[in-house]
Amino acid sequence: MLCLTLPCLVGVAVVFAGLSYVAYMPQMDGVVDTYQARTISTFARVVRIVGRVAESLGLETPDNVARAMTDFILSDNAPPPDTDHLKVEDYMFDGVPVRLYRPTAAADPSPSVIYLHGGGWTILHIDSFDDTLSDYAVTSGYVFIAIEYPLAPEHPFPTPFETCLTAILHVLSQAESYGLDAERVAVAGDSAGGNLAAAVSLKLAELKHVPGLRFQWLIYPALQAFTFKTSSYLSKDNASPYFNDRATLAHYWCNYMGINTPRMKEAFRTNHHTSRKLKQSIYASYVDSKLLPKEYRGDSSQETQNLDYGDEEISNQIEKVILNPYFAPLMAPDLSGVAPAFVVTAEFDILRDDGLMYAQRMKDAGVDVVVYNSQGSIHGFMSIFKGLIPRYKDIDHTMALFVKYAREHFK
Repeated sequence: MLCLTLPCLVGVAVVFAGLSYVAYMPQMDGVVDTYQARTISTFARVVRIVGRVAESLGLETPDNVARAMTDFILSDNAPPPDTDHLKVEDYMFDGVPVRLYRPTAAADPSPSVIYLHGGGWTILHIDSFDDTLSDYAVTSGYVFIAIEYPLAPEHPFPTPFETCLTAILHVLSQAESYGLDAERVAVAGDSAGGNLAAAVSLKLAELKHVPGLRFQWLIYPALQAFTFKTSSYLSKDNASPYFNDRATLAHYWCNYMGINTPRMKEAFRTNHHTSRKLKQSIYASYVDSKLLPKEYRGDSSQETQNLDYGDEEISNQIEKVILNPYFAPLMAPDLSGVAPAFVVTAEFDILRDDGLMYAQRMKDAGVDVVVYNSQGSIHGFMSIFKGLIPRYKDIDHTMALFVKYAREHFK
């Protein structure tokens, strides 16, 4: 029997109001695939609410809640079964767990792309990217290698970077043992994984005793923690609310840095984490809006009149870390000699400008760079498709561009 008492009706109204609050996600004009964007944003918002409740009750940390919920949705903790088109193999590369996605059509020895997954250095793992990397491998015909690096905040910088470097050096030195061509190896990564891919590329450019990378594929990479007031941070913060906003990036960067206190996160979120002296240093030129295409330079003009120069105490505490190029590759003073790059950014992503600035600085240093800015797309569009979330419209086009680029550079 339906409950028609006043308390029951009020309860039902509260439940529906709560669901509406969680599910309602206004999107910026121009975002394509709005169903996918709303679904992802809603899930991210639910994860944050559950995380805060679990933390307030003393049950679990928000990061562990996020890990559990994303694992439930995105992974089954087992490698995908072999098919007529793909064979999946798990190995340990110098003590680091890796997974090879080997197309049955791959050459022997095969070119390979070492893939470093995203997730803010905090969530997700190689199981989360099984569908994505299986698709990439079969589509391209190349072996993809996923590296399982340890996550922050339990394992902050430099551990994830050093783990990825160790596994990649193993590939370059032992390629023949796995049917791979040591002279045709590339590195790729999305978001935080794009950060790691760029950082490893920087390091390998300095090592003269190992084969060089053929190229780096950087997919909407997070490349700097110097300023949270680039044009895209200011104008795209609400493109897909609660999925990849400034507060989220502040949390992830602080996790990776290993100093995740409320005061530190708030300083990052409000851009108070760098001092006046640092904001006026040479490092500010590495994230100058002049590096952006002209159509994106004007978004930050509103902030130039009332620049807050920040907390000098915090700035002094973190300066050595945030200026370390292996932590934040955009802080590298010299990018000459790094591997050629195919940089993918998303128009409606607060990290858009990180990728565009890095691409321009590499070009200025004489590096061969191709840039593709996916119009109408949000952060994560290349790898978030599973279950209720259909493939983004621009995945296939972006993959076609990648395959063309890879074939030219793997010759």
